Formats: sequence, structure tokens, C-alpha cells
Amino acid sequence: LYTFHHSKKVPMKYLLPIFILNFVVSAGEVDQYLAWNHLPNDESHYLNKLFNAEIQSALDDINKNHSDCSCEEAAGKILKHFGIGLNTPLEKMLKDSQEIDKYPTNQIHISERYKRSIFRRDLPFEKGEKFQDYSLNIQIDEVVNIGGIYIGLDKLTHFTASGYLYYKIYMLALEQLDSEEAAKRMAISMGIYGEKNILGKIPSGVFSFADLESNYQGFQFALSLCKSDSTYLKRSGKGWELKGVFDLRNYVNPFWDEFFNTSYYYDGFNLTLMPKSEAVLQNIPHYCLKFQSKRIQGIFDFYNRVADPSYSVKYLRQLIEKGELPDPSPFDIRTICNE
Repeated sequence: LYTFHHSKKVPMKYLLPIFILNFVVSAGEVDQYLAWNHLPNDESHYLNKLFNAEIQSALDDINKNHSDCSCEEAAGKILKHFGIGLNTPLEKMLKDSQEIDKYPTNQIHISERYKRSIFRRDLPFEKGEKFQDYSLNIQIDEVVNIGGIYIGLDKLTHFTASGYLYYKIYMLALEQLDSEEAAKRMAISMGIYGEKNILGKIPSGVFSFADLESNYQGFQFALSLCKSDSTYLKRSGKGWELKGVFDLRNYVNPFWDEFFNTSYYYDGFNLTLMPKSEAVLQNIPHYCLKFQSKRIQGIFDFYNRVADPSYSVKYLRQLIEKGELPDPSPFDIRTICNE
């Protein structure tokens, strides 16, 4: 990942696929609607404890092996410590953990777990149904609650792993472009490239705008570590220390939730062998009654109150308007249920 750090001769257009290929591709997707009947409890305290422990572990390693590194280098190493592939060890641990409230759980038999999935299709033969159960079990990530916002567990890996890649590309681009905004857009372009190709469309048939927001917020976390923020890095006689306490709730926002920040679902082939567009358009109307319930409308109202579009959200909206990104509005339950 550091091959081109000191080179200004390598065109940036070659850096994006190089960064993307550093992922071990095993992309998951989220079906937010499955959790509407089993909304998990807030796990902010538990997850913050895990993240702060990992951050301290990263700092211990930095101070032992890279004590002379700059703050910017230390910030990158903290995110890299979590892993730079998909399904990081932290995410895998949370998937297997019985200590965290999430949905769906392994306590539900696989044949019942995904009956109401928006990705499910009616198939005329039993072997096809079993394959579909197996495929959905691999694809669908569990939903957790962080500060009243419901996100897929995969978003935590996007926050750390893709956030790290955004951060590295941004720092490289700053050397070549001399423009913070252009460097920021170059980082976001890496995320777009992934969703259009090997992290979205190809493996699962989904372009997730929520993934892109969690990527961006991880990048923002890295940037904040070297600013006079509420949580930042400071060098002491012992080396780099974290001043303040990391809190996921400072970064998790409604745009991490596919219900609020709708995905685009591609038609046609993907590696799950399950085309998404037709199934999603057929199944979302089944959730209209639940969507109109007091509980779900309360979540939606809360999201609207606290949602503050990031630079990334605004930039992606511009690209949708220009036709440079797929328009997710046909899959928006707010539109579907009002028709």
C-alpha cells in the first residue's frame, strides 16, 4: 500500500484499482427491513469499549515499533490496525458473539431467517430454495443499533478498512493535486469504483450509498485525530496517546442505514446468482404497512431530525443528478409506499 507514497510521477488513475485490489473480496449486504420486527437494543457502550481497546492496542504497537512516526502516520496506522480487508477480525467476532444484540441471529433456523428478505424470490423447486437460503445466509449481514441508528455490521469494517483507504488516497492526492477538495473527491472515487465493480455490483448486485458514507466517516475520524478535536492524538514522553475517548456515535449517522440512504439494486448477473432489482421491487411493498407503523415512523422522524448530510453525501447527490451514478430513488420505500 505504500509503494507510491513518495512518488509524484504515478498518475492517480492507476492508484484506485491498486488500492481496491488490496481487499480480500467477500462483500456482504444488509436487509434493513428484516430487523424491523426485531429492532436490536442500543449497543453503543459495548462497541465503544471494543473500539477504544483496539485503538489503545494500535497505539501500543505504534509506540513500540514506530515511535518516531508523525501524527498523520499514526492516525493511518490506527485504522490499519483493524484490518484492511472485508470481514475484519472485529466484525467476525461480533457476528459470532452472543453478547451483542443483533438481528438476524443464528438462533433462528436458516429456513426461516430470510423468509421476509427483500432479496428473496419465489422458486418452484426445493433445491433452489435451499440454495437461496444458503446464499442469503452468506450475503446478509446482521443489523445493530448504535445510538438509535440501525446499521449493518459490515459498516464497521467500511468505517475502518475503507476509511483507511480513503485516508491514504487523500494523503497521496494532496501531494499531487494541492487541493483538499480534489483530494477528498479522489478518495470518494475509490469508494465509487468499488461499489460499481468488485465490492458492489459484481459480488452482490448492490450499489450501497450507505457503505460510501461509512467509508467517508472513517476517513473523517483519521483526519480528526490530528486536529484539536474532542478526541485527538498527542505526543507525550510515553509516545502517542489518545486524548479523550473515542465514541462511534460521533460518526454513525442516518446515512449509514440503507432504509434512509437507499441503495441501487442492479438487474442481471452477480456472483450470488441472485439478481436483485426485480426481487427488491416486488418485496418492498410488503413492508409498507410496517413502514407506516408508529414505531418505524418514529425512527424515520428521528433520522430526519439528526441527519446532517456530509460532504460525501452532497457530492454523491450531485453525481446522481448528473447521471454519473445510478439513481436509487425507484427503490426508496418512501416513494414506493406513497404511490
